[in-house]
Amino acid sequence: MYLSLIISFLLLMGIVIAFFQNNMPLELKFITLNIQMPYGALILFFSLIGGAIVAVLALPKLARKSLDVRRLHKEIYTLKRKILEMEKGHSRESQTE
Repeated sequence: MYLSLIISFLLLMGIVIAFFQNNMPLELKFITLNIQMPYGALILFFSLIGGAIVAVLALPKLARKSLDVRRLHKEIYTLKRKILEMEKGHSRESQTE
């Protein structure tokens, strides 16, 4: 976990450094859209879009993990209850003998 945080922080620092060092204007043409913005801002903008895409793609996996954890907690609760019932039944049998 800490390794991924460190790597994420280093990547973010690299993007921020690139943002501040690349302030020359760049003209971006896409179909009829014509935008002039600093090169660093373009790097930052597309990095944010990439991060958002990764987050959206990771949501189904996170949701599935959350549902699995909930199901497993429910199963643990059920099994603990069965164990207690079996122990109570066993103690009643030993008392009647």
